[in-house]
Order: sequence, then C-alpha cells, then structure tokens
Amino acid sequence: MTTLFNSPYSFSLKSFFTLAVFIAAYVSLSMLIPVRALAQKEKKYHYYRIQLKSSGNYLDADHCSTKLGLNPGSDYAEGACQLWRLVQVGDGWSRLQLKSNGQYLDADHCTTKIALNPGSEFSEGACQLWRFVPVSDGWSKLQLKSSGLYLDADHCTTTVALNPGSDFADGACQLWRLVPEK
Repeated sequence: MTTLFNSPYSFSLKSFFTLAVFIAAYVSLSMLIPVRALAQKEKKYHYYRIQLKSSGNYLDADHCSTKLGLNPGSDYAEGACQLWRLVQVGDGWSRLQLKSNGQYLDADHCTTKIALNPGSEFSEGACQLWRFVPVSDGWSKLQLKSSGLYLDADHCTTTVALNPGSDFADGACQLWRLVPEK
C-alpha cells in the first residue's frame, strides 16, 4: 500500500484523492449558493398600484403595516406600501403580493375581512387567490376565488372589504385597475 507520509497518521493515496474530490465538490457547491441568491435578488418583477375608480385612490398598506385601506398616493418606503405584484397560480387566478413586506392580499380565513398574510393554506389557499374580471374601459372587479365576492371600498370610503356586488356610485366602489410602477 502506498502512503503519502511516514507518520502515525498516514493514509493511502486512494484516501487522499477521495478526500480531495470531496473538498473540491464542497467548495464548488458553496460557491454556487451566493451566485443563485444574487441572481434571484437581481430578478426584476413588475409592480403595480391598484387604483379605485370612484376616488382615484390606491390600495395601500398604511406605512407598510398590515392595516389596509385606500390612499391617494404615498412615497413612504419609496412607494412600496402601494406596490403589488401578481403571482400567477394558474387558471386566471393570482396572488397579490405587496412589495414592501412580501405578504399577500388575504381574506382572513375566507371571511369578508381583508388583511395581509405571509401565506395561507386555509381552504387550500383560496383566501388569497384573486382575478380581475373586466367590466369596461380598462376597469375590472377584483374577485376572490373562495367566495366569488369582490374587493370593495365600502360606500366608496377608504375602508376595504368584500362585497357580493354593489351599485353604489354606479358600481365604481368595486372597479379597479392596475397602474404600472413608474
């Protein structure tokens, strides 16, 4: 048997090469991890403001908290409290993710209470699945999958909830559009 060194800790040439291969593989893999993370970090998403027709206000997480309402415009956190990304899940349904904290627009346990949630599996995630239902002139209703209810500005105020349908202000309390981030 060929040994590399004459010492009480000597080992075979085969063991040495096996160890060298494991070390090289470990170093190579550990170098790839930051590259992948960096590539993800640099990935550009398209963000939008969600605008209500009746007032022109935008769906807003008040100072990037979990409290939702409507606001005419905000530059708090460089506007990230009003910027949303559509995360497609299939069959026309999407999750709406807030840019500032990564949480999703959610009907709390599929009730009419609207909140932010980092992720929900309640009712197989249907409390966070939304679709835009076109109405006219670029305006749409925003429908929740679990109940079929629509995102609504209660009587066109700054309070948002779910409603089966509204003709208040000719339905403009439920009409929304996506405004691309500037």
